[in-house]
Amino acid sequence: MIELVESKKKRKRATKPDTNIISTVSLFNKYSTYPSAGLTPERLAALLKEADQGDIYRQMELFEEMLEKDLSLFALFEKRKLEVTKCSYQVLTSSKDARHIKHAGYVADVFNRTKNWRKTLEDILDAVPKGLSVLQILWNTDGGHVGIDEIEWVHQKNFRFGKASDVNSDLKEIRRLTDGNLVDGVELEPYKWVTAIIQARSGHPARTSILRTCTWMYLFKNFDVKSWIQFAEIFWQPLRLGKYKQGTPEEEIAKLEAALRNLGNDASGVIPDSMMIEFVEQAQKAATAAVHEQLAEFCNKEMSKVVLGHTGAADATPGKLGGDDIAGDSLFALATSDALAVDYTISDQIIRPLVEFEFGPQEVYPYYQTTIKPPKDMVKTIQVLDGAINQVGVPVGKNYVYEELGIPLPEEGEEVIMPRPQYVPQQPLAFHSPLHSVIAGGGKKKVR
Repeated sequence: MIELVESKKKRKRATKPDTNIISTVSLFNKYSTYPSAGLTPERLAALLKEADQGDIYRQMELFEEMLEKDLSLFALFEKRKLEVTKCSYQVLTSSKDARHIKHAGYVADVFNRTKNWRKTLEDILDAVPKGLSVLQILWNTDGGHVGIDEIEWVHQKNFRFGKASDVNSDLKEIRRLTDGNLVDGVELEPYKWVTAIIQARSGHPARTSILRTCTWMYLFKNFDVKSWIQFAEIFWQPLRLGKYKQGTPEEEIAKLEAALRNLGNDASGVIPDSMMIEFVEQAQKAATAAVHEQLAEFCNKEMSKVVLGHTGAADATPGKLGGDDIAGDSLFALATSDALAVDYTISDQIIRPLVEFEFGPQEVYPYYQTTIKPPKDMVKTIQVLDGAINQVGVPVGKNYVYEELGIPLPEEGEEVIMPRPQYVPQQPLAFHSPLHSVIAGGGKKKVR
């Protein structure tokens, strides 16, 4: 549970919402420098050092390209996002006061009317791979009440950490770059921005994102895939080797070169009978292809472990003992952590100013809570329910059973499918024959 109360540190009060749309640097958002094109270890190191000093422009462009170009990375982060966005949420209050309950209801109603609220959650979760996500709140005051039209995602390269001109500047302060100040930027307008920070480890926000940890594996995989594609272009073709005798005129050598080029296009050519073209097969082609594939798989597995948080989540084989359980538990733990970060961001940077705009400062504020449910093993669930009801004799509510099984209660008058009656074998009937009596009595009774 997240309870927002007034901290000892004095913070500004939200008095009136800024309904203007703050424009970002048009040049930044229209063009990209595409830093991954021709990326080398030296260029990557220089790019990361820029981010260390607060200039995250090229690092954020690189992160964008990594998710565009690497399908494995994109799929992994989409998996983490969907684990949170698919869940339901509630706007709650920790107070039973009627006023505070009213505030929570008001906030929930505003969220229901906000355009593309699900997309807002996805945009906040952009901080999972990149460490930072920034959104602009478009407030409205229609009908005399404060609401939200939309919350728009803004590219992270429009911002920086700290002032570039001040070596003692706080590198945890997020500043907005403008057309008039592209170096130091300006302070963020209060209650206008949502700045979600999700760190994979402790440290400076520009260095603690998951994608930054993946950059070197991405670079190695990038080199490998490029070489692999070049290799695949000529894999099916044998090496064409032209031979000519010593002292052959330059004109004749040129004819031989032209013939070799034609062989690459239409597999035909004309050469003098004094020359020879030899086709040389490479015996190690299959081994070379395997090396490229193994390196790409290694890079994918290493990045999977970073993104999903556990080696079992990356290497688990369906059907193997414990593999599915490890992957499910790891993903549930990460989804819970991501959801807590989203809950706090929304509660502190959206709900709190919204309540203050509409109702003034409060002792406690409503909070946002995502409902994350752990993965269920249906076989174990059925076994537990069966043992509790039929073996231990514990009374279990029908609603609870339906909820655990994920089956809706049948509506009144609805046709239902009844379970088959269980077959109970009958005990054999006792049969007493005269022979049986004789045997039982030790043969003393005469059989007639």
